[in-house]
Amino acid sequence: MDLLFYGLNEAGDPVLAERLSADQRPHIRRLAAERLARHYAVEVWEGPTCILRLRGGPTSETQA
Repeated sequence: MDLLFYGLNEAGDPVLAERLSADQRPHIRRLAAERLARHYAVEVWEGPTCILRLRGGPTSETQA
């Protein structure tokens, strides 16, 4: 099953959606951490289940 990755702004709205293939599953935490540098929070979903949620601080994009 494919995974869905979301980059979220401070309001919790998705500003990026990306489909990850199942073979990327071992790298999810690294991929999410890389994307967290550009988004306030990131989530990875497998079907109806959120399997990873990371939250950082405000980014330059969200402060602009």
